[in-house]
Amino acid sequence: MDIDRRSLMKGLLAGGALMAMGAPSWALAAQPTRSAKRCMLFLGDSAVDDAFAEGVRAVCRDMGIDEPRTVKVAGGLLSYPDQLVEWLERSSGARWIAAMDDASAAVFQELARSAGGRLLSVGSHASGNDDDLPFRHTWLAASPAQGVGGLLASQLIGAGESFSITEGFLSESSAAGELTGWSAPGFSSYRSAGSEAMHLHCSGFSVSEACRALALADSEGWTSIPPHVSKRESVSRRSPHWVESVGYAVAASAFGMQSVQEACSARAFVHRTDGPGRRRGGVRFVSFVMDV
Repeated sequence: MDIDRRSLMKGLLAGGALMAMGAPSWALAAQPTRSAKRCMLFLGDSAVDDAFAEGVRAVCRDMGIDEPRTVKVAGGLLSYPDQLVEWLERSSGARWIAAMDDASAAVFQELARSAGGRLLSVGSHASGNDDDLPFRHTWLAASPAQGVGGLLASQLIGAGESFSITEGFLSESSAAGELTGWSAPGFSSYRSAGSEAMHLHCSGFSVSEACRALALADSEGWTSIPPHVSKRESVSRRSPHWVESVGYAVAASAFGMQSVQEACSARAFVHRTDGPGRRRGGVRFVSFVMDV
């Protein structure tokens, strides 16, 4: 594993719930399909529930599919762990989309693993008053087919937000030998050397600045990704609310909406807007996509 890959995985596991939970060994219990016949939306009664759910509903409208059944636990998951076990047992064969706070996420992961769940992606999301990167997202996904970073980045760009997104894949795509890339206006894209390639997409940052912002140890050894192999996301809807954008991206992956899949084992996006951004209060939550 090269230095860039190691550094990114350290960053993924350093964020809140991902540190508490660790890298889930059950993520690749089976090769997941891109979409599922039946889905459930699980909300852990946190401050982000309404906005996250609206993002999920927006995907359903855009794709012309039925909204998933929604389950919300009043008072948080910690008060009703037995109820979650019952829901897991009754929803065999369904794909779950979930959002909750860090404490509930640790319980959710253990109960879901005990129930034989197969994790497709887990993300940690945070907002704060960092002038350069007020929004930070870290994801660990089973494969690029479950990747959401490019879709979320495209939405946040349209909303005029500065952000960082890091995304690691436990298995590379079947087309790993083919060079593909993501692109957006104003971004420069790079590929690291080594057998486990990482893609880095920068806007408003140089490569060295991006590496420092993402805690990557080495800013050397990057080569430009040619524009002719890069594709842009087809984003028809952008929300001014960042949590809603996260819900949209997570649900798009869960429902199998087409997005740009890159041939890499990890990727990162950093974007800095011109001028001062809007001040945001501190919000943290965790998202899951899981087959039961």
